[in-house]
Amino acid sequence: MHIDSKPLVSVIIPTFNRCQFLKRAILSAVNQTFDNLEIFVINDGSIDGTLDVVDLIADKRIKYLCHEQNKGVVATRNTGVKNSTGEFITFLDDDDEWAPDKIAKQLEVFKNSNDRVGLVCTNGYSEYKKDCFVNQNNSSGVIYDHQKDDFFPLGVLIPPPSSWMLPKAVIDEIGSFDEKMRYHWDDGDYLVRLTRKYQIFLLNENLVIWHALEKHLETVSLTLIKDKEIFFTKNYDLMKKDKKYLFRFCRALGKDALSINKQIARKYLFKALVMRPWDFSIVSKIIRS
Repeated sequence: MHIDSKPLVSVIIPTFNRCQFLKRAILSAVNQTFDNLEIFVINDGSIDGTLDVVDLIADKRIKYLCHEQNKGVVATRNTGVKNSTGEFITFLDDDDEWAPDKIAKQLEVFKNSNDRVGLVCTNGYSEYKKDCFVNQNNSSGVIYDHQKDDFFPLGVLIPPPSSWMLPKAVIDEIGSFDEKMRYHWDDGDYLVRLTRKYQIFLLNENLVIWHALEKHLETVSLTLIKDKEIFFTKNYDLMKKDKKYLFRFCRALGKDALSINKQIARKYLFKALVMRPWDFSIVSKIIRS
């Protein structure tokens, strides 16, 4: 891929009531070895000291935007994208941080890749898992190519958005994150849309630290269930071509919904049971519902 020797890279940091973590995230962007950056901090209606944290970091590359009311992380990412002028776009959640050479190494991948690579993600360390997000023994390279792979794109483990870099031209073509999914699965939906035209490249180096708290990761809510249902409806036609992934998705959604909405739980557990009628663990979950 032909790119400028020093392209402008846009960094998008959505934040909501996490001023205690935000400084760490911003500094990890400010301290990148590649310095041609514009850093958007988008305050999604916080009522804490978010602006005070931003003001304490004296860096002219930081651009502060604010939603008057909370709109959710998906809309906040979209606000950042709409205001970005960089040739490349990156995302950084407010409770995560980057290694200093993360952006430089991703740009190097793009320089040495063909035009079919639409996203470069990196490996990293998950404090929740106490391990790397992806097996370190895997090689760096293309991990999904729709021209060769016949499984559902999310059947391969793809790290979350804090590891992503995309050309702005690709985002302009694919479009915005779907704001109907207010908090969850918007990133998975975006990956599916992207993979219909582009390859995904994994740079298997630990260049991100995910600091997400265990409580946050394990919380099951009605919002999560509804967002997963939207994802299912949007992507069912493609998902049904990969029966293994479809079964896993329906079983997981049914299990998640058991404590939230038993009617939804039964709906997806029955879908899973139709695919694997011999699976007695699903039967037991249906009985519980």
